[in-house]
Amino acid sequence: MVIPLFITVFIAAIPASLIIPMLPFIGQKYGASPFEISLLFTLMPMVVIVVAPLWGKLSDQYGRKPILVFSLLCSCIAFILFGLADSLHDMFIVRGIQGLIGGSTAVAFAMVVDLTDNQNRAKNLGYTSGSMALAFFIGPLIGGFLIGDNIEEFNHRKPAFLGSLLALIATIVAFKYINQAKARARFTTCSATMKNKLGNTNAIQHSKDPFNYITRMGLAILILQFFAGGLISGSDQFTFPFWAQSLYEWGPKYVSYGLGAMGLAYMTATFGIVGPCSKKYGDQGTYVIGCSINLLGLVLLLSADNVWICSTGLWLAVVGTGIWNTTLSSILSKVTPTKDMGYILGLSNGFSMAGRVCGPLLAGAFLLDIGVKLPYMLTLSIVFIILINRVWLLIYYYISNLRDRN
Repeated sequence: MVIPLFITVFIAAIPASLIIPMLPFIGQKYGASPFEISLLFTLMPMVVIVVAPLWGKLSDQYGRKPILVFSLLCSCIAFILFGLADSLHDMFIVRGIQGLIGGSTAVAFAMVVDLTDNQNRAKNLGYTSGSMALAFFIGPLIGGFLIGDNIEEFNHRKPAFLGSLLALIATIVAFKYINQAKARARFTTCSATMKNKLGNTNAIQHSKDPFNYITRMGLAILILQFFAGGLISGSDQFTFPFWAQSLYEWGPKYVSYGLGAMGLAYMTATFGIVGPCSKKYGDQGTYVIGCSINLLGLVLLLSADNVWICSTGLWLAVVGTGIWNTTLSSILSKVTPTKDMGYILGLSNGFSMAGRVCGPLLAGAFLLDIGVKLPYMLTLSIVFIILINRVWLLIYYYISNLRDRN
């Protein structure tokens, strides 16, 4: 039942990445400054930060499939409007519209949770994240091929209309092949003490005001970790070209290869590691393993001088990020009431988007004022704090289990 959903997520995610190769050409054609181009790029995720929880809440009330199909259909129309835009002002308006209707990701993740049981949830969430990662790897390649490298022949309409066609195909697949998700009953194996710690009291009672869940310390920490994951991913992707050029004098060709390798590393984690690891060690153990691999990779990256060791460290860091970031969605789904699943996952998606917006801005400030390695040092510090928090929680869980048995 989830395979059509994976296909839908993959097809729908490609159009969002088609704009990346356009950015320099849009700036040159319309006389936009680098700051204006950065605003054009970040406008959509900035709007998604606000509206994703609302789309999730609508899917809680009216069903996942209708909201998913409606969001994808609106995306199809929005890409047509982007192709018809003939000024920077028009493009800003359309990017804002794309952000307003950008609720499909949160709804898709909620559908995966509804369609799978606890045992297979981490694996299927990993496949969903991997489908998106594959799309974001392929999208810029397609966009670059359609655009070319001649500014005089630049035309943004081809990628935009292709994006609209892909969104339409995703809409048809979702409408025809995805069944309406029915939420499965979820039972956690945590002790009563652990449930309280995670904000999971009274068998996870539903609240009329879902925002109340964020006031629970355990759930708030999980949501903040989504922000941290987005910040780390955004910062690392932004920093890598500067790091590679500054330390090893890599040109655009090798930087592109490096970014491709990072995409493959993330897909390796989500497609190949999360599922088996979660079955063997559980979500909590898999989360700790992911953070540990992430930390090891960053240490290698920052301490070694050899380009191959540094590249291996970067690859490990991305694999680790993919493991713990994906597992985090599974952990959150198991401490969230079924009736508010869409809202909470939408909120977590919004926080992740916020991190992806803040990451490049923060990394850019460090790059300009301090040095090319400092963004990775910041990433290392964040991962270390997350790892300590999770290890402490596991110890707390172990001790509380012993008390429950006695």
